[in-house]
Amino acid sequence: MIMSALSSCGSMFTGTVTTAMASTYLSLPAEIDAADLSFTEKEMELQNKIDRIETDYPGYDEYDYNLGAIGHDPYTLISYLSAVHTEFTAAGIESEIQELFDAMYSLTTEEVEETRTRTVTKTGTRIVTNPDGTTRTEEYEYEEEEEYTVTILRVTLTVTPLESIVAGRMDSEQTEIFGAYTETKGGLQVFASPVDYYWYYYISSYYGYRKNPNTGAEELHRGVDIAVPTGTFVYAAHDGTVTEATYDSYYGNYVVITDSKGYTTKYAHMDSLNVSAGQSVKKGDNIGKSGNTGSSTGSHLHIECLYNGEYYNSLFYFEAGEQTIYGETTGGTGGGTSNVIPPESYDDATVQTLMREANRYLGMPYTFGGTAPASFDCSGFVSWVINNCGNGWNVGRCTADELRSHCSQVSLSEAKPGDLIFFQGTYDTPGASHVGIYVGNNMMIHCGKPVQY
Repeated sequence: MIMSALSSCGSMFTGTVTTAMASTYLSLPAEIDAADLSFTEKEMELQNKIDRIETDYPGYDEYDYNLGAIGHDPYTLISYLSAVHTEFTAAGIESEIQELFDAMYSLTTEEVEETRTRTVTKTGTRIVTNPDGTTRTEEYEYEEEEEYTVTILRVTLTVTPLESIVAGRMDSEQTEIFGAYTETKGGLQVFASPVDYYWYYYISSYYGYRKNPNTGAEELHRGVDIAVPTGTFVYAAHDGTVTEATYDSYYGNYVVITDSKGYTTKYAHMDSLNVSAGQSVKKGDNIGKSGNTGSSTGSHLHIECLYNGEYYNSLFYFEAGEQTIYGETTGGTGGGTSNVIPPESYDDATVQTLMREANRYLGMPYTFGGTAPASFDCSGFVSWVINNCGNGWNVGRCTADELRSHCSQVSLSEAKPGDLIFFQGTYDTPGASHVGIYVGNNMMIHCGKPVQY
């Protein structure tokens, strides 16, 4: 029997678990974080290996990359490990983490030669008769087709969704427990939601090891980035005292709140602050608005949490709000009036990963001819999502009409989530002029102004 979560997160942090509920992670927070960090570190090393390809494999005329997206859902990983092991230590399950990683990612290289043709201009000589009847030799240019050989290194990263991998490693009881963890998000939440939104849908960067999007340097990202529009109200997640409310070049405008129990939360890259250092706040007080200040590539809220000075993965310890930005249904159950089915509610794992990748960019602005993933136009957004969702697909960077050439036409009644939907005449261009991804319920996700449902 699966019971509801009734645990005290305070006792979890101190290591004295008092209630053992099947829908609450029972491992110590430090072990949960260490397990997920191990996975993110392996992912960063994989990214480094890809980044070194042209250095480690020099001398090729071309490098052809077909790369699935690197990244996993921490809830999937920790819910699986908790369902299978109940309580674990990161060291104790390191070999299993490696097995999961190896099952998820396969990086291969293949050397191929292609014979191509090109038009070259050559110089020849010919005899020309002068007007007086004499002859002379002159040079002239002509074009000729010639064959040449190109040596290509094809680099392929095949990504199998982690959800599919763990589903095949659990028995029926473990699957039921896994489902309970998925429903409660681990049941460890101790802080209120920092925004009104069900922000799980809008995570643009998780806690863990990564390559900094601005500098490319390796770093331990000690928070979670939530891609909400500039001007979104930000709330204190717990009672406490504002110990910092200031600006620096990395965090931009930020607020730090600390309480007498040892909990600290940070809110960064804000557009404006509504509190000052030394001020007492209550849970739910407005402390400012989200923004794009400091070292930031787009509007978002960065949140961190600490206990007695130690960082923890804020994904697991903040509650989420109930509102959505673009009309999605919260809670993973689908349904509702005018709403989209959330990614985890699709039956097809490939559709889940496609929609999860698409949802990462909600709220990003439309830029004609934009350079993904910093900015998108409609076809650039759909191309990027297809290529980077982790399903092993690669269509390159296509226009809307080029994307249509990859598809077979079906009627609207036959449309399924994950299909592409095309429009003509939205601006003056031949063929399809706009494209989105069908999500069900007669709705799509697309790069309008901005990326939205």
